[in-house]
Amino acid sequence: MVVEKHNPLKKSILQSELLGEGKTQIEEISFDLVKRLALKYGLATDVLYQMSAGKEASIFLALWKEHPIILKAYRLWHSSHTLSKKKGYVPPGTSKRSHVITDMMESLAVLEYDLLSKLFKAGVHVPTPIGRIGNFVSMRFIGDGETPASQLREITLENPERVMNQIFDDYLIMYRDVHYVHGDLSQYNILYWQDRPWIIDVPQAEKVDKHCNMLKIEKMLLRDIQNVLSYFEQYDIYRDPESILEVFLNSYIPDNKRHYRELVPEGLELL
Repeated sequence: MVVEKHNPLKKSILQSELLGEGKTQIEEISFDLVKRLALKYGLATDVLYQMSAGKEASIFLALWKEHPIILKAYRLWHSSHTLSKKKGYVPPGTSKRSHVITDMMESLAVLEYDLLSKLFKAGVHVPTPIGRIGNFVSMRFIGDGETPASQLREITLENPERVMNQIFDDYLIMYRDVHYVHGDLSQYNILYWQDRPWIIDVPQAEKVDKHCNMLKIEKMLLRDIQNVLSYFEQYDIYRDPESILEVFLNSYIPDNKRHYRELVPEGLELL
C-alpha cells in the first residue's frame, strides 16, 4: 500500500491531478473521481460505495484484494473547514502561507494518518492506517464482512462500566503517551466491535507539547470527558469529570507548562 511522503512545499500527486492543465477551478470530489484516483494510485483495488459523510470528509467502503477497507476523502469545499482568502493557511512543517484549499485538506489527511499510526503503535484501539495520497486516507475497516461496526450511541451495552473504563484507558494512553487530545470524543466517534470500544475520527486532535496552550488543552480534555460521561448516565453511571481530568493532567504536562494555571490572569481561568 502506498504512503505519499508529505512535503508542504510541493504539490501532492492528487493536487497535480486536481490542478491539471487548463483547469480554472478545483471541483469538489465525487464518487467517480474518488474511485478513479484511488485505483490509479494504489489506495484500493475497488471502491464500492459511499458509506457516510462527516463534517469535513466522505467515507467510502473500498476493497484491497477482496478485503474491505475504509477510504476517507477530505472534501475541498463542502467542509466545516474554510480557507480565508485573506489569511490563507500555513501547513505544518513550513512557514510558507498557502491560499490553495488542497493544501489545507491534505494537511488534515496527513495529521490523521500520522496520528493513527502513533496511536496504533502505542496500543490504542483505533483503525489501523494503511495508506495516504494527498487528501485521501485508507484504513482498516472496523466491522464484520462488509457490515460496519455500530457507533456507541446505537447499541445497548451489557457491561457499560467496563466499556467506559476501556474508553478512558485508551484516551489516557493517547494523552499521556502520544501527547494528543482528541477534541471531539463522544458516542458518535466511538465504535463498538469485538466486545470493546474503538476510537475514530482524529483529524481535529490537538498536540500537547511545549508550544501548546494548556488552558485550551484542559478545556478540550474536560469537554471530551464530559461527553463520554454523559453517554453513560443512561446506565446510571456517574463520575466526577473534574477528578478524571486531574488523573490525565497528573499523568502528563509539558515541563515548561507545569505552572500554567498560576500564570493565568485572575478572571480568565475559564476562557
